Amino acid sequence: MKKQRWILGSVCVIMFPLITGCWDRLEIEDRGTILGLAIDPMDGEPPLGITGPNAKSDLRGYRLTAQIAIPGRITLGPGESGTGGSSQRPVWVVSTTGKTIDDAMNKLQQQLADKIFLGQLRVITVNQKIARSVGMHDIQDFFRRNAEIRRLCWMLISYGDASNAMEAAPKLERVPTLYLVSTMEHAATLGKMPNVFLGNYWSTLSSKGQDPVLPFIKVIGSAKDQVETEGLAIFKGERMVGTLDSIETAVYMEIKNEHKSGYGLALPMPGDPQHSAIISGLDRRTTLKYHMVNGHPAFEAYTVVMSKIEEKTGNQTLDQMKVINEIADEGSKVLTDGQMKVVEKLQKLHSDPIGFGEIVRGEAPGYWLHEMGNSHEKWDDQFARTPFQAHVKVYIKRIGMAAK
Repeated sequence: MKKQRWILGSVCVIMFPLITGCWDRLEIEDRGTILGLAIDPMDGEPPLGITGPNAKSDLRGYRLTAQIAIPGRITLGPGESGTGGSSQRPVWVVSTTGKTIDDAMNKLQQQLADKIFLGQLRVITVNQKIARSVGMHDIQDFFRRNAEIRRLCWMLISYGDASNAMEAAPKLERVPTLYLVSTMEHAATLGKMPNVFLGNYWSTLSSKGQDPVLPFIKVIGSAKDQVETEGLAIFKGERMVGTLDSIETAVYMEIKNEHKSGYGLALPMPGDPQHSAIISGLDRRTTLKYHMVNGHPAFEAYTVVMSKIEEKTGNQTLDQMKVINEIADEGSKVLTDGQMKVVEKLQKLHSDPIGFGEIVRGEAPGYWLHEMGNSHEKWDDQFARTPFQAHVKVYIKRIGMAAK
């Protein structure tokens, strides 16, 4: 009996601390939930940060624009709305400045009654002027040290003021940040954009043989209510050095062995250059092969594209395999040339976002250690001189419901 009482007492002592409830809970109505952030450089005026005169970074200051959720007004689902009614905006856009990102966040907290919460942050948009001039290091430091930041948050580079993305009012979504998220997710699903979340960016940034990329967007329309994906921002380390447009992004993804093809390719009709056929990829596979030439690496890419004909103009029929094969052969030439041009562009930028260096580091560790010195900078310089040859073969598997 004493033994049983001793066991029961021990269990109670162990269990009591576990049933005390959420001692540190914070109700959602008491949180300043930030859904999106935009970061722009300061334009002349002094920053209004509050952490003291010693707060300094590579820039004179940052302008921070935050999109804050208003409890009860976020749409719950199709046909539903929050208690605030459909005529009221579900978010509040607040802007402030600071000498550093943390300095600006402290200043932002002064404008909010509730404690800032970054656990629901979905999008961070950075002005390309920052990315091109001083790079992303000082910005990234704040977010990497914050335990609330999700690695699935999107980091975007904007053409023009990043604040426009926070102030946009798209027709299809009452919450601009959720519209941005949907735009990026659907672009990735359709094969128009690679999945490059914040966590992917950080992971690539820490690698020795690959440079990161981030989605490049632009707010368009007379009312600034549309967001367009412009392609990819290319980085050399933490500094943006160039961009790939939408078609170049599709080629980049092709070399990276992304199976989905989000864009069609217009080709001249055989014997009738005044008309065209548009093919779209059903599936594609790319194999990168590495070998040494004169003591240095060289690469070849072998790509197979299974495609269909989306559209044809003119009166020439598709009921002969000769015509279909000629279209496929022309597609092979165009895509081969496209891969060569994209790699050549990346080599001129001394940036390797495809990850050729990671292949060398894995396949030839001795060369990487002794010739490259395990140096990212040395590899980027070597990559600019690395031979590359593309081999693309297009097969047309479907011509649609009409042969004519």
